[in-house]
Amino acid sequence: MRIVELDRPWTETPFLFQGFAIESVEHIEELGKYCQEVVVEFDREEWMPPTERGVLTAPSTRATFEYHAATPRDYRSAGTLVSASQSLTRSLMDDVRLGKAIDIKEIKATVSSAVKSIIDSPDAMLWMQKVRDRSEYTAEHCVNVGLLAITFGRHLGYSEADLNTIGTAGMLHDVGKALTPIEILHKDGALNAEEFLIMRNHTTDGRNILIGQPDVDPTWVDSAYSHHEALDGTGYPRKIKANGITDLTRIITICDVYDAITSDRCYRNGQSSLRAMDVLNREAGLKFDTRLVEEFVRCMGLYPTGSVVELRNGAHGIVVGTNYRNRRLPRVLVVRGEDQQPCEERVVDLQRVSGVEGQEGLLIRTVVPNGRLGIRVEEYVRRGLNIS
Repeated sequence: MRIVELDRPWTETPFLFQGFAIESVEHIEELGKYCQEVVVEFDREEWMPPTERGVLTAPSTRATFEYHAATPRDYRSAGTLVSASQSLTRSLMDDVRLGKAIDIKEIKATVSSAVKSIIDSPDAMLWMQKVRDRSEYTAEHCVNVGLLAITFGRHLGYSEADLNTIGTAGMLHDVGKALTPIEILHKDGALNAEEFLIMRNHTTDGRNILIGQPDVDPTWVDSAYSHHEALDGTGYPRKIKANGITDLTRIITICDVYDAITSDRCYRNGQSSLRAMDVLNREAGLKFDTRLVEEFVRCMGLYPTGSVVELRNGAHGIVVGTNYRNRRLPRVLVVRGEDQQPCEERVVDLQRVSGVEGQEGLLIRTVVPNGRLGIRVEEYVRRGLNIS
């Protein structure tokens, strides 16, 4: 674009002449330091519509996908895919540290497989991404955000092609952390002010890494650069406000926060999904898009697949399947009895027991953190379950 007019006298800015062309993100950042609005020259031959500029807009026609209950085969396939995705992400980070090019083709192929799996049955993929190792947080977090973003995009009605764009943006959103010092990335405790400033650089590093790669979609660059921005302008690195944050980046931000809160970190254990939902709801309209937060809650439900729950009778279990017509009544694998001791494991479909006299105790009281009473979801995922 060519800038032809500023909202202040040119003599009050460092720009040498009128009519200069914007040729980089740095030029836009410099303009933002001095101006709230500018006028650009319209060239019909060079003008690109928003979709070509890397802006993913809400679907005008909502795509609908038929839901299928996950089968044991779906769980096995999802496990293989999640494991491969995590290995690919670790390899990607290593390549960036060594200055190698990112294998975009392989990433796109992996995301495409994840999209097809989630379109058919979201439960299996969300269940398998519960396998986590706090020492591998960054790589696993990238995969998890990608999977959550695809699942959320499916709920919002995006097409399969758009879901591939959203999923890849999610997987690459934290690629800049490949350049963050390991001692800061894996610090066992809160970061001090200096370390936090260094950590914040991962957004700019991510942008620079992706800009230098061939065949990179601009939306991936934007989400890597802007996923820590906030609607009220309190985010980083540019403190841009609502109108500067795309829908895709808003989606990635919500998924990023949700997974960060519910994941085990070097310095703390993961918290419950309800706690993550509470954080999103409290900041909706300030930091996060209110409409998207509301849709995210509808998408995940109160009891997402993989949640550890306490039943009204004191028993504990793991949510292994969502009832998409009534999300408060999922399928639960009961693993601790009313005495909170290990019991014979069985799957209870809460939709079938709801309203049945004498079965009220099997309904969910609350979600509890992973690890309560020694219940670690990862152990059940790793050993494999026949929960059809």
